[in-house]
Amino acid sequence: MSNTNTLSAVLITGCSSGAGRATALKFVNAGYPTYATARHLDSIKDLKNVGCQILRLDVTDQDTIDEAVKTIEQKHGAVGILINNAAIGLMSPMETIPIEIVKQQYETNVFGLLAVTQAVLPKMRETGFGRIVNIGSSGGEFTTPAGGVYQATKYALTSMNDAMRAELKPFGIDVTMIQPGAIASNFGTNGAVLGMDSNPYKQLMHGVKKITSEALKPDAFGTWSPEDIAKVVFKAGTTKKPKPRYRPGFVAKALIYLRLWLPYRVWDKMYMNWLMSLGKKELNKNI
Repeated sequence: MSNTNTLSAVLITGCSSGAGRATALKFVNAGYPTYATARHLDSIKDLKNVGCQILRLDVTDQDTIDEAVKTIEQKHGAVGILINNAAIGLMSPMETIPIEIVKQQYETNVFGLLAVTQAVLPKMRETGFGRIVNIGSSGGEFTTPAGGVYQATKYALTSMNDAMRAELKPFGIDVTMIQPGAIASNFGTNGAVLGMDSNPYKQLMHGVKKITSEALKPDAFGTWSPEDIAKVVFKAGTTKKPKPRYRPGFVAKALIYLRLWLPYRVWDKMYMNWLMSLGKKELNKNI
């Protein structure tokens, strides 16, 4: 990128752990003015010691969004690179998931992301340059049992990302999306698997819990580290011509294309049989 773009201010949401934290470190170490944000400043105060500017930003609180963006614009004129990373994930059968939890996931993963994006766009358009990197999920291309609501928010992001990419290009703003699979971070542990102790989904949810916990281990097959994801995010945020989508890792790509190839009923049966078998084994351990 040119010197002007190299000096662009970077705003990253959800930096308290995982890919967000690793991305902040990647950008600041490359010399970018990097603004790491989180709902609670205490969770990111150590990032200040390595050169990041830290700001409180809760994507569900418009006042904190406006204040953070205003702070950056007053110093740099505009946010040059926006990394929409903040998200939450909770797994549950559709029948039993509390509506409040459905709303919570949409408020953070969809409405909050759009609110932050809308806040930075006017100044981006004025400068004629901007880069928006949305952290989606491979689950934004396929749905698995118990992942209906979380993955629906990522489907929504996929749609919004495609619309923004077309709408904003004439203003010199590039929009791209990262669709990773499993990441070894606190994201999974910060979420929840609901319905472990309730019938009739008890066996299913024990299976979901098993694969979720296994996938979050750093040495699990197909699982990426936050640092590996940060490298992809950095490339998407700084390369001259970013791809519309990045799908890091073999497993993420394989599942997306497998879903496109398999008939619906085969996909459903494959996943349910796998989860129910794992769930049965887990329940039998406790007998």
